[in-house]
Amino acid sequence: MRGTFRGRVRRAVAVLLMAAAAVVAAAPPASAHAQLEGSDPLPGEVRATQPHQVSLTFGEGVEPAANAIRVLDDRLSPVATGPVSTVGAEGNRLAVSLPDGLRNGTYTVSWQVSSTDTHPVSGSFRFSIGAASVVAAGSTGNQNNDLAGLLLGVSRGVGFVGLALGPGLLLVVLALWRDGLTDARVRRLLWSGLGLLVLSTLGGMLLQGVWADGQPLSAIWSAPGSLDTHSRRFDLLYAARFYLVVAFGITLMAAVARRAGPVPDEPPRRRGPAMPADPGTPLLSPAWVLGLAAAVSAGLMVTWAMAGHAATGTVAPLAVAANVVHLVAMSTWLGGLALVAIALRPAARVGDLAAVLPRFSRLAFTCVLVIVATGTFLAWREVRSLDALRSTEYGRLLLVKLAGVVALVALGNLARTWVQRHLVTTTRRPPLVPPLAGVVPVREMTFRPLEAGPGQLRRLHAGLVAEIGIAVAVLGLTSALVVIVPAQQEYVAPFHKTVTTNGTIVDLDLAEPRVGDTVLHVIVRGADGRPMAVTAMRGSMTLPAGGLGRLDLQPVLSGGVSAAGASATGEEDLKVSLPARGTWTLRLTVQTSPVEATALSADIIVS
Repeated sequence: MRGTFRGRVRRAVAVLLMAAAAVVAAAPPASAHAQLEGSDPLPGEVRATQPHQVSLTFGEGVEPAANAIRVLDDRLSPVATGPVSTVGAEGNRLAVSLPDGLRNGTYTVSWQVSSTDTHPVSGSFRFSIGAASVVAAGSTGNQNNDLAGLLLGVSRGVGFVGLALGPGLLLVVLALWRDGLTDARVRRLLWSGLGLLVLSTLGGMLLQGVWADGQPLSAIWSAPGSLDTHSRRFDLLYAARFYLVVAFGITLMAAVARRAGPVPDEPPRRRGPAMPADPGTPLLSPAWVLGLAAAVSAGLMVTWAMAGHAATGTVAPLAVAANVVHLVAMSTWLGGLALVAIALRPAARVGDLAAVLPRFSRLAFTCVLVIVATGTFLAWREVRSLDALRSTEYGRLLLVKLAGVVALVALGNLARTWVQRHLVTTTRRPPLVPPLAGVVPVREMTFRPLEAGPGQLRRLHAGLVAEIGIAVAVLGLTSALVVIVPAQQEYVAPFHKTVTTNGTIVDLDLAEPRVGDTVLHVIVRGADGRPMAVTAMRGSMTLPAGGLGRLDLQPVLSGGVSAAGASATGEEDLKVSLPARGTWTLRLTVQTSPVEATALSADIIVS
């Protein structure tokens, strides 16, 4: 019997971990959160004289490492720069000084920083002094190890499962079924949860260094001292998490430890086959153990919340608090599901199931309400609009997660209905004799004995297992969302404007007005709405507030479009690379005949 249970637990844990790994593996690759929003010099800029420094401006505060910014010449040899310094109070601008006497040619700026939510960010661009030169082939370094990033996501998923089987399950047992601490099945689940937390914490420490440094995975065992996470915040959070995991292990040992001898002032209990004949007296008061477990568990949840999206942006303290409450409710719910579906599955445990299930049903209902309330707030904070929800990777993955949560709530409601049908609560006065075996003590609450046959119990168990499977998939999606740029940060509202001048209608469309390469789609129509042939089209963009001069728009050559911008259909795409955000001024001249031309201008907000 024991071997069968152990095999079942091993298979269940293996399936859960593989499901989490599959969901994380199917997610899109990790994206930079602290996106580069501006630089001096600008990408692609040709300076007549050399600049005295290189500065980078990011969309949020960043943590620089000692070599956060490197400058390479056209042979990809490092230029001797000054130390990296933070400019301004917001912490989102970094700068390094350049030595005098740099020769003309093209230089590559390569950066490696960590965003406030501990994710590494790297990239590079080029500028020239005097004139552009040929850059030698080769790597500029500072490339993240994508395989390590994928494994890091799996490690996060393992950590979420560990929170459910460790702190979540322990809190449920202490609150609802203290006798379960003497049950071998429950203890195996608790120790499994602790092991997963240790594995996730140590794995996260090593994999973050490999991911951020761009080193091969072999560096974990060949040169672990060379790994650098590039984030002091990450190092502090994971160090705190490690010690909190140790504290949870000590709490778990205190919870299961027993003195020899009967428990005083307790009625006799029916003991299942996994319980010892005489469990003895707890070393610590259950109330003390519950308080200690709650404190350590909350501390663990804080380390997760502080290393994610909640720690950045507006109302960050409120978001971190909501995330902690969200994690506690999630872990408690899933821990209780594991208790009911695995530890209380055998037919011999029907009495214990009748005692635990009604109470857990009420607790699960409360947890679901908390999860929905806090999850809604956190999702709104990271999305902000329906357009962002529909058109971004984060939003689409969040919709899949929400579908999983809806399925979980539906299955949970079916289980709650089953409990109300087969375990009807009754109100009684305390009897003169002790309560029957397996029934919750009468001074708290009493229930009828379980009124269900083997077939009904199997259906209940199948529903609980389905809940666990969907919940693990939701945890995998949560792990993936942690490393994706939030929808409200990624989404850029498209630009559209229609200008009518001298009987000519010009439609301007810019799908993504953001820093970097972008394409302006132009449609020219007559007063009757029909397309007009264009003989030439010229355009430019300037950023008056930033002092940036004219950037010419170049036609995207395709069938029917000439290099001069002629188009027989009146439709044309113009491309431009925008180096900085702000309100850019577009000036466009559309020539529809040798003697007729339409000039127009429009302001475009670029983010």
